[in-house]
Amino acid sequence: MEVVEKVLSVAHIIYAQCEQVKCCKHQCRRLVYRVRILLRPVEVLRAQPPKQISSQVEETLQQLLETLEKAQELVKKYSQTNWLQKFLKASDVMEEFARVNERLGDAAQGLSLLLQAEHKQSFLETFQRDTRSREDSQDTKDDKALWEELLTRSTVTKDAVDNVHSDVRHVGTKVEDVGSRVEEVRQMMQKLQDAVMKKDNAIPREEITEIRMEDLTKTSWTFLMDSKSHTLYKGEFYKYPVAIKVFKNPVITSTEKVREIFRKEIETMKKFESPNILRMYGICIDERGSSPCFSIVMEYCEKGTLRDVLTRKPQLPWETRIQMALDAARGLYRLHQTGEKSKLHGCINSTKFLVAKGYCVKLSGFELSKTESSIKRSCKKKLTDVPASAYISPLGLASLSHKYDMPSEIYSFGIVLWEIATSKIPFEGCSSQEIYQKVYEQRYQAPVGEDCPSHLRDVINQCRAFEPSQRPSAEEIVDSLIAIYGKINTAS
Repeated sequence: MEVVEKVLSVAHIIYAQCEQVKCCKHQCRRLVYRVRILLRPVEVLRAQPPKQISSQVEETLQQLLETLEKAQELVKKYSQTNWLQKFLKASDVMEEFARVNERLGDAAQGLSLLLQAEHKQSFLETFQRDTRSREDSQDTKDDKALWEELLTRSTVTKDAVDNVHSDVRHVGTKVEDVGSRVEEVRQMMQKLQDAVMKKDNAIPREEITEIRMEDLTKTSWTFLMDSKSHTLYKGEFYKYPVAIKVFKNPVITSTEKVREIFRKEIETMKKFESPNILRMYGICIDERGSSPCFSIVMEYCEKGTLRDVLTRKPQLPWETRIQMALDAARGLYRLHQTGEKSKLHGCINSTKFLVAKGYCVKLSGFELSKTESSIKRSCKKKLTDVPASAYISPLGLASLSHKYDMPSEIYSFGIVLWEIATSKIPFEGCSSQEIYQKVYEQRYQAPVGEDCPSHLRDVINQCRAFEPSQRPSAEEIVDSLIAIYGKINTAS
């Protein structure tokens, strides 16, 4: 939907401009933080088919877009070269931010309708009037305190400091006598920017980027698993829990070569931002040792793979199962409908979906794949309980030369949906030959179970249809699952 893309585009411009602000840094960063919170339900909308978005929601998005454009102008105002004069003249600085924040609060009320009850309260708490007023007041004090620190640490004479202090306290007075000292204060501001950035690091970076080792809190690292190619840890990045994949014996030791591959790949990755696609924070290259150490930093999903969850929790309620199925479908839909040319995952199975807090499912397994393959040494894949051929379409089983296409991937996803509905392992104990005989020769579909909602059973069977042309698209699967989830909620 066009308005959704415009909202996200303007938000990203605000993020970039915020990095350049010269004053009002605390107020600008608070504004950016609130915008990021607001974009959570917008990202959910982005992953939905356009026809699912009501006219009321579309109107709210249009109002949000107008507010973000005002916010962009405000942040830009304090990013320009003549920032000191603007700051000293702007007696209504706090009022400017207050007006924009008030409108963001209005947008939050509209967008909260899109959220489930358990998420709505925490979402709206960010925009409550009392909360905003308290935070904004503190941000203003912090900005003024920063200026006091800048001015007292500058080399300006005592009399000049007193004059500038007076200007700051009585915002809006004439600033002709300050002009000669602008360059000195600008240089001091530059020296203190790094310290300010460290102080305000509670908000994580939005872009996929190269991450400094010192930004990963080493004392918080917890071992998760080990393989022949890498070791996986849980750690912290800007106080957010992340998964850190540290590679062993990298194939490429040229840091510039890896950086070049990484820079090219992140341009593609930006297109796949979605609540139901595993978020990548970036790559970390530690060059302090005799040879470089490469790591990939990604979102941490505390419950592990979808297969792990279904094995540990075989009695999940249908409401949870359908929500998980819908999350997984939205992740696949986001991948399939990207830009002018759709993208295939290439290896859909229940271990490629990760489960975060609240049983939120996220698609993984394709992010930064070129960067990873340039580092990672090939090794034999660890055997899992699920045979790989269980996810191959009938025609794919019949011929190795069969083209892997979107219907082939939908078939694989149908097997994943079957796992969500049954918690069972597909074709457990069967050899590849036995699976071929069942699926291709006998056109067999493993039963879903009588307790499965009939509409969900229909979707699963359609995805597993023998004929590729009879399988639905990811968009159609999302539409069906939204309808099924709505009926489950209404019934309960």
